[in-house]
Amino acid sequence: NMKTLSKAVAVASLLSAGIMSAQVANADVSYNAAATSNYVWRGDSQSSNMSAFSGGVDYAHESGASVGVWTSNTSGDTEVDYYASFGAEVGDISYSVGVIAYDYNTDISDFTEVNVGADVMGVSLSYSVKVDDSDTDKTNDDAAYISVGYGLGIAEDVALNVAFGQTIDADSTKSSADKYDYLIAATKSLPAFDFTLAWTNKESGENDLVVTAAKSF
Repeated sequence: NMKTLSKAVAVASLLSAGIMSAQVANADVSYNAAATSNYVWRGDSQSSNMSAFSGGVDYAHESGASVGVWTSNTSGDTEVDYYASFGAEVGDISYSVGVIAYDYNTDISDFTEVNVGADVMGVSLSYSVKVDDSDTDKTNDDAAYISVGYGLGIAEDVALNVAFGQTIDADSTKSSADKYDYLIAATKSLPAFDFTLAWTNKESGENDLVVTAAKSF
């Protein structure tokens, strides 16, 4: 789902995370859980460069509509995300539109994004824009994020994912308004869990190797 694709250590590390699934009246209900050495999102560590644990549940209807909730510990806080999306395929192209509400114990950090995405022959494109936040001056409203990625299987049960993203600040007058991040990740599917090594950059300008274990069945 969208959260496991874009949150937790990396775009690729929770690509198919889910710990249970069941058929419920033309719909799939799945659950996901993961542990990571560092919760890095869009180039920023959300866990003060410490380990983090996450989990969630998703409900996906055969029509292409889905809803879900995902949570993780962060730096002295708890993040809970609520999201809904609709996706479909047209030939070799798949696309989705959705909305995500990011909820924190510290209410001033709350915000909401809408997003669109597409996948063409393994190349994925996504665009997210902030439509509401809880800061008092609203200077961060309409901050956006755009990313491009590519994933492929390189061996049996081994996948390689690369991604590049740019955060576009609402205040374009800032010299540091735009920020770039990247990710290179290899995931090995084992009988017990999926194991990912991800090389990513952080806000400090340093690179970091992040280890993630995710369970899906």
